[in-house]
Amino acid sequence: MASSTNGDTADKSVILVAIDLSPISEAVVRTAATVAGACPSELHVLHVQPSTAQSTAALHLTAIDEMKEKLEKLVGAVPRSVERVIIHVRSGGEAEIEIAQLASDIGADIIVVGTHGHRGIERLLLGSVAEALVRNAPCPVLTYRPKTIPLWARIEPPCPDCVAVRQATGRATLWCQRHSQHHPRLHLHYEVPPSFGIGSMTFRTT
Repeated sequence: MASSTNGDTADKSVILVAIDLSPISEAVVRTAATVAGACPSELHVLHVQPSTAQSTAALHLTAIDEMKEKLEKLVGAVPRSVERVIIHVRSGGEAEIEIAQLASDIGADIIVVGTHGHRGIERLLLGSVAEALVRNAPCPVLTYRPKTIPLWARIEPPCPDCVAVRQATGRATLWCQRHSQHHPRLHLHYEVPPSFGIGSMTFRTT
């Protein structure tokens, strides 16, 4: 992933994580830190502070200071495998434009952003930033979506027997006996390199 085009970070990955300080922000930062920890990395944490017509300059500066404190707490748990962490607070403007602009300014290799998984009007208000970035950002975008969000109506819930088998075997076996013999949909799956399955145990070739 270390492919920044600004010349000064060619040997490391530059990750930009944008958060809105909602309840999922901690998980979004944790996801970005996991990506950043995979190789020598520079992690940028951005919050775009909206400005309002009612805000005075003094109140606005106070709000920015408060945001900085919250961001510092969030990044406190970033593992030491991440070489460098930089906090950014930008004020005013459209969040998706500010995020994309910073990504361009720092030569980001990837943007990590949260999506709340809302539908209808809430989706238009809360999901539009992630969607706009996926369409327009100058680099790949990784969106974090909480697993607690209800399943898409068109997706069937996982087979309880398959889940139990995965937990019991530490994922050495992925399917229950019924689905390993006949999956409800055409589904070709095999390991690389090949492995030999005997009962609930799997032996990998070396």
